[in-house]
Amino acid sequence: MELFLIGCYTGLRFSDYSRLKPENLATFDGLSVLTIETRKTKKRVYVPILAPVKAILEKHGGVPPAGISNQKMNTYLKELARLAGIVEQIQVNSVRGAQRIQTVVEKCDLISTHTARRSFASNEYLRAVKEGRSFRPIMDILGMSKEATFLRYVKVDRLAALVDWVRGR
Repeated sequence: MELFLIGCYTGLRFSDYSRLKPENLATFDGLSVLTIETRKTKKRVYVPILAPVKAILEKHGGVPPAGISNQKMNTYLKELARLAGIVEQIQVNSVRGAQRIQTVVEKCDLISTHTARRSFASNEYLRAVKEGRSFRPIMDILGMSKEATFLRYVKVDRLAALVDWVRGR
């Protein structure tokens, strides 16, 4: 599950954080970064190595933990979430053909490797807003060029974010 944590603190997709190697670690102007050409977009991204990721890397002698399959990781994540009691009932809306379908599922069943990327985006967006910083670097890490796309991607309550931002000024 350390791989999932790396995803939470880097914003990388599973297809990228699961194939990290020591050669993806670099130092730029004294800052430790992960650098990788993303598999999906073929863009090179640079991600600062935050303390939790640094601790995981140090634990493994500077080598990122070995990857497992996306399917197996998703199975483990759902099991862990269930054991942690993340079983709140959530309404999910989908469209099949021209028909809107509403189903109710346990929150633990919605968790996947992609949850790490969305969590990173949302948490860093909130931090940037609270500190009055630009969220453009977060978009760069995620490989997103359009602000509108990024704002749809982050999962935050816009009103709550505004209140936090005003109170933090």
